[in-house]
Amino acid sequence: MIKLMLVGGTGCISGGIADLAARSGRFDVYMLNRGNRTDFIPPGTHCLTADIRDADDVRRKLDGLHFDVVADFLSYEPGQLERTLDLFRGRCDQFIFISSAAVYRTKSPDEIITEDGTMVGNTVWSYGRNKILCEKHLAGEHTRSGLKVTIVRPSFTYNQLRILYPVAPAHQTYSWTIANRLLLGKPLPIHDDGQAFCTVTHVSDFAKGFLGLCANPDAYGEAFHITSDHYYTWSRLAELIADALGVTARLCPIPAHELGFALGGDFGEKLIYFSHNAFLNSRKIRTLVPDFSCETRFEAGIRQCIRFYTEHPAYQVIDTAFDQKLDDLVGSFG
Repeated sequence: MIKLMLVGGTGCISGGIADLAARSGRFDVYMLNRGNRTDFIPPGTHCLTADIRDADDVRRKLDGLHFDVVADFLSYEPGQLERTLDLFRGRCDQFIFISSAAVYRTKSPDEIITEDGTMVGNTVWSYGRNKILCEKHLAGEHTRSGLKVTIVRPSFTYNQLRILYPVAPAHQTYSWTIANRLLLGKPLPIHDDGQAFCTVTHVSDFAKGFLGLCANPDAYGEAFHITSDHYYTWSRLAELIADALGVTARLCPIPAHELGFALGGDFGEKLIYFSHNAFLNSRKIRTLVPDFSCETRFEAGIRQCIRFYTEHPAYQVIDTAFDQKLDDLVGSFG
């Protein structure tokens, strides 16, 4: 049995990994989080309840434990990463860092992005720049301590809760906000004309690739995409969400920079980044995990998602403030 620690464990990606790992019979699954979301924790999982920012409490919970693999889903900048490394030094054989495909800077609109052939150097989105700094920090950690590090760069990944759309509330808890607008016939703002391509992956497929990297010596010191090769425009995703709901999508195109400025937060950088094509290639991971394949296209995955919400209406939570902001934008630009 591979002893796997998920730092996080209940988010979109980490939750899917926990589920498949627990069902596989090959993993002894642990997760460390604040215990705020317990709905989807698989049976048999060891849940350590602690705030990663409370180092003393975390150390008490980890006392006497050693893991074959620790996967960090909660570090977004080097200070957070160093805090997590400090907690797990000497407690794991392999450290998997969840980075992002947002680290790249492509040379042309039609470039197929590969781990070793595409430049790392996103200058647009601070999220991607911070992930780059984390990757560099890990390279230094490997040099200093010999820690076996694997970097995973996901792209746009979704599950039964996350309705994948670029102009949506930050947390998947409020994903139904987008579906509700479509059901009410309200227009959805979209950045520019929505014709940029993205690479979309269902978490059940992602998890297969991820588990194949765990305790795999050939993965040490390497970076991997775990994505499908299913490419969609953002406007096409909106149409497919609407199809799954049995309605027609109405889109309100807004220049990315104006839409991002109006929404605030990191939307300004993010939507400009989303205005560029992101064609990712996952050939590299298939050399290590030959049975990795992405079987769930978005057409099927979004129907599974809508079915979940239909069967579990308690999860149909709407971010009313965000919804009103979208109404205001449509009123200004529609």
